[in-house]
Amino acid sequence: MICTTVNGKYETEIFSRADYIVLIKDGKIIYKEENPALHVKERRPTVAKRCMELGAQVIVAPHGSLCLPSYMILSKGGKAMYVTKTGEAVDELRVWPINAGEVAYSSLLAVWERISRG
Repeated sequence: MICTTVNGKYETEIFSRADYIVLIKDGKIIYKEENPALHVKERRPTVAKRCMELGAQVIVAPHGSLCLPSYMILSKGGKAMYVTKTGEAVDELRVWPINAGEVAYSSLLAVWERISRG
């Protein structure tokens, strides 16, 4: 089962901005809930924790989503992690393995978002 985040059009969206967390099996959404990260300070780690609670084996993080704390949470949980572009349809996800550059970029973006929110 795959966990990712989507907007209202069911296109992938950064963990901290997405409307929903979804679980996908065989290319179809089997579960959807409002993104709890929209209401907390630590947005990206909240999504990582929720994906684990939902029992996902694979996390597909839209580009810019997987900051270091989120990566550590999922890594300790033994989850497979992949990256996709934002705006991808959930039934056509194109993914690549997570790498250090993605974690660094996502971490810097998370800091920038927190500073700009005040």
